[in-house]
Amino acid sequence: MEKISLRDHDQEGNYRHRRAISQRHNSLLNWLRWGIVVALQAIIITLLCVRPKAEMRDLLDTETGADINGLYPTVEHEYKRLKFEEDLYMPNMTSLNDRDEVRRRWDKLLPRGSGSVAISDYKKHPLLGEPIADDPIRTGPLFEASWTHALHCLYYSVDQYHQLVLKGPTGEENTHHASHCFEYLRTSLLCNLDMTLEGSYSANRESGGQAHVCRNRDQAVKWIEDRRVDELQDIVGS
Repeated sequence: MEKISLRDHDQEGNYRHRRAISQRHNSLLNWLRWGIVVALQAIIITLLCVRPKAEMRDLLDTETGADINGLYPTVEHEYKRLKFEEDLYMPNMTSLNDRDEVRRRWDKLLPRGSGSVAISDYKKHPLLGEPIADDPIRTGPLFEASWTHALHCLYYSVDQYHQLVLKGPTGEENTHHASHCFEYLRTSLLCNLDMTLEGSYSANRESGGQAHVCRNRDQAVKWIEDRRVDELQDIVGS
C-alpha cells in the first residue's frame, strides 16, 4: 500500500479547494453574464413596444382637425345647426353691383390679421415646418390657420365663378391659383371627414340645417388675434 505524506495530502486538499472556488466563480460569472444579456434584451423589447404606443397615444389625444403641435388646444365645442345665408355670401349672378359688398362680408368672417399668426419659437416645433415666405404684405415667422386658408379658397372660387358667369372666359384666369384652391378644399374635406349624419334637413334653409359639432368660434378667433401681426381682414390677401 502506497504511503501518502501529510504534505502531499495538504497539497491535494488545497488544489481541490481552489478548484471548487474557481468553479463557483465561473458559475457566478456565467449567471451574471446571462443576467446582463437577458436584462438588455428586456430593455430593448420594452423600448420597442412602449415608444410606438406613446407616439400613438399622443396622436390619439389630438382630435381631428386640431393643431398637431399642440399650440392651439381646443377648449370648447358647440352644438350648432348650419345657417344658410346665400343672399349674404353669394353675389348676384346677373350683375356686378354687389360684388364689393359681398366681399366685405367675407372679409368679416376672418379674424383680425386675416388668420396669419406669428410663432417666434417655431423651431421648437419640427412639425410646423418653415414660416410663410411669400406673403406680399407681412414679414416674420408667419403661419396661417388652415380654416382661414380654406375660407380664402372658397371665396376665390365663388368670385371667379361669378366672373365667368357674367363675362365668360377672358384668357386672364389664374388657373394655377384655381387648381390650388380646388385641391386644398378637396384634401381638407377628405382629411377632416365630418361624420355628421345628414337627412332631409342637411340643406334646409327654414330649419337652419343639420346639427353639427363645431369648435367654439370665439375661442379660436381670440387665439389667432392674440398672435396677429396687423389689423387687416382681407379674404383675398389672406
